[in-house]
Amino acid sequence: MTETTKEPRFTSSLKWQSVNVTVQVVLQLGFIAALARLISPDAFGVMAIALVVVGFIEIFAQVGIGPALIQNSHVINKHRQTAFIFSLLLGVIFFGATYVAAPSVAEFYEKPQLTEVLRWIALSFIISGASVVPRSMLIKEMRFKSLFACSALAMVLGNLIIGLGLALYGYEIWAYVFALLSQNTILGICYWAFYPGPVGLKMDKEALKEMVGYGGRSTIFNMINYAAGKVDTMIVAKFSTDWRLTGFYDRSSYLMGLPVTVLGKLGDSVLFSGMSMLQSDKERLRTTVLKASHAISTLVIPLTALLVLRAENFTVLLLGEQYLEAAPIVEVLFFCVALRSFIKIGDASMRATDSLTIGSLIKLGFLGAVSYGVWDTMSSNSSDFSGFYYAASAVVIATALQTVAVAAWIWLGLKVNIFKLVKSLLPGLMLCLPVLATEYIMTHDLLSDLLIWSSGLVSEIDQTISIGLHIIFAGITALILVVAIPEVLDGGFPEMRKKLASKLPNSLFSNRLSR
Repeated sequence: MTETTKEPRFTSSLKWQSVNVTVQVVLQLGFIAALARLISPDAFGVMAIALVVVGFIEIFAQVGIGPALIQNSHVINKHRQTAFIFSLLLGVIFFGATYVAAPSVAEFYEKPQLTEVLRWIALSFIISGASVVPRSMLIKEMRFKSLFACSALAMVLGNLIIGLGLALYGYEIWAYVFALLSQNTILGICYWAFYPGPVGLKMDKEALKEMVGYGGRSTIFNMINYAAGKVDTMIVAKFSTDWRLTGFYDRSSYLMGLPVTVLGKLGDSVLFSGMSMLQSDKERLRTTVLKASHAISTLVIPLTALLVLRAENFTVLLLGEQYLEAAPIVEVLFFCVALRSFIKIGDASMRATDSLTIGSLIKLGFLGAVSYGVWDTMSSNSSDFSGFYYAASAVVIATALQTVAVAAWIWLGLKVNIFKLVKSLLPGLMLCLPVLATEYIMTHDLLSDLLIWSSGLVSEIDQTISIGLHIIFAGITALILVVAIPEVLDGGFPEMRKKLASKLPNSLFSNRLSR
């Protein structure tokens, strides 16, 4: 049976994927916050390089087979069987290659410990290869309730129980390594439990050719995209003479990437799957892009403002006081959150419409800009904290240029009305005002006494109070703004505001929203 007659189940899919992502973020934040207090920044620096190397290789190990299954509207048994054998075979091959190459990578970074770390983590190639088919089919069929069950169980058992348990017993970096392996193993088992087949030992040449055709283009796109997102860490690690500072930079990049990852998972699953179903209906596809831009900007632009203004609070709360020195880097990188969230929408639409060539060119330009900027700053400031700060600034500038390029493709390539696109972003910009106003009040006026009082508390409680007060008062101010001017939320889609109002209990607020 194929998916050609099915309509995208956006509402149900988005609900369950949102729950999935929210739970993942909460559990991951808890894991990282605890781990940052149990293992050293130096260990995070080593792990950062290991994960970058393995993540880059894994893109080749799968050759875009998963996305090819999702994008193809005529998947039958021979595609699934071929995909399973091919993905598993590649997983074994790349595990062997990584095992052999690990000492050379360790020598390049002058970190002998990398050899064994890489060899153990490389086992994930085999695990992931065996899980490509069931995971991809669950996404294709938009069974996000099942995906939620898989990820929640894997994170609880793998990260919180195994990972933190090993960290408490002093296993340092190996706690992180085995948390990752156990999480991937549990995920694979769960995927097969929810989608058990069919599996065969034969590969169909025509099916393989069909999948590798799209998968090859997808691999190039993903390879460049991944490299562009990690090249700054790799260059920083190469030039750095202090692995503690490398750990600081890696964790700063992690904090920046976390909200982007949340939206990326929605884009790579719900939006990509839904847009793939709509790829032949360009008008509905354009409307979906505009609605996605409206929804994401309304949430992410104010969030970005909050993260930038409260960067120091978030750094200490999530990573601990030992990472306070990294707060300026975190603050700069947080500017990327809104930019990269918009880019994710462009990525999903490019993949769904098989516009991967232009997507790859845009990513390649970003890769070049980041590489040049970070290399230039680190080559002259490798042992100085300022080098890491300027490297982060180079990443922000390059990301802004990439955002402009993606917007240009959405306008010229997808034929989305540029004025409607800009209009869809206005609600997010308007809702930044309460966030900025609250920051002024907290630092200059009414709430300053509360902040002075809280400074005598335990550090984590102090940071929580500061962030909590900002969210509460910004939320109240935003609510007043929306009640006074409901059209603030429209962004060209008043029907979305009215639909939201219909789901709220009958009140003055809901009545104002529905006007």
